[in-house]
Amino acid sequence: MSIILSAKNLTKTYPGNKYRSLINFNLNVEKGQITALLGESGCGKTTALRIIAGFESAEKGEVIINNRVMANDRLFTEPNDRGVGIVFQDYALFPHKTVWKNIVFGLNKLSKSEQQSVAEKVLSLTGLKGYEQRYPHQLSGGQRQRVALARALAPNPGVLLMDEPFSNIDSMKKNQIREEIREILKAAGTTVVFVTHDTKDVLAIADRVAVMKEGVLMQEGTPKEIFNHPANEYIAHFFGKTNVFQGNADENGKVASEIGVFNLPEGKDFGENVSISVRPNSFLVHTTERRGTVQVLVKKRIFMGEYTELICSIQSGSEAGMDLFVHVSSDFQATNDHLWLEVEEKNAWLMDLH
Repeated sequence: MSIILSAKNLTKTYPGNKYRSLINFNLNVEKGQITALLGESGCGKTTALRIIAGFESAEKGEVIINNRVMANDRLFTEPNDRGVGIVFQDYALFPHKTVWKNIVFGLNKLSKSEQQSVAEKVLSLTGLKGYEQRYPHQLSGGQRQRVALARALAPNPGVLLMDEPFSNIDSMKKNQIREEIREILKAAGTTVVFVTHDTKDVLAIADRVAVMKEGVLMQEGTPKEIFNHPANEYIAHFFGKTNVFQGNADENGKVASEIGVFNLPEGKDFGENVSISVRPNSFLVHTTERRGTVQVLVKKRIFMGEYTELICSIQSGSEAGMDLFVHVSSDFQATNDHLWLEVEEKNAWLMDLH
């Protein structure tokens, strides 16, 4: 696949801020790929998006879109000449214009017949046929988002940039709207970069994700890769509840811990101290003691619908007193509050302690 967007070594420091907002940020996005920039507020993800869009300049680095250099230390291309479409967090629709007029607003270089052809195409693509003469205030949040998306897609941008696209959507409707937006973007074949702080957005629609913290891109991969194989403890916790144990590696690549002995991944060397991540649904739960298990006391049971969450405390060893999250089936029954947990090697992910 061809690379449509390339950001190389982008660095940015805002005046009056002694910390850099972006540090040597690198990103390649392939044609038709949906890539998420994921992180907490202030991690640099929106700064990266704004530099790619041309709303801000980097003090160092280069932006290339469709094999054309848009910005470096000698060149700066204005946003309207970069061939990018943008969906803002608040959608930025014109309240006094109809859906139709919002969509054709950026098509002024086309003839009326060409505008009509493009508008009808994106109206059909986004499921907005029949809403042409409505105004933004007459639409639901999800419909307004689709109008903003249709307007951004109408000029056929090389790259579509989206800033927190689901933050203004009612939580009850988010899952449905995420599915709809992914279907629209894939049907259009659009190359997308979107910013979010919500891992659910990433898991629902992204092909790839770049996890950021304090201006640094910490890990990049598919959502499944990063969920199952986080680079460090921060990323493991960011992608949902997990249990992190400490282990000690020997010269033979064996890592000993309270929950078992595991092999270091091939080619990995984390030093003597290693973190081990185990997701709550990855434990084998026993009601009697077995070899290779760790004893826990169930402190609380929380019914979650499809499963029950157990909050347990380790009873002995170096991790004694540590609380664990354990997910079991909703109909799980135990005769007392003492359980024994086991972890298979395939469900234990070894990672850098830091």
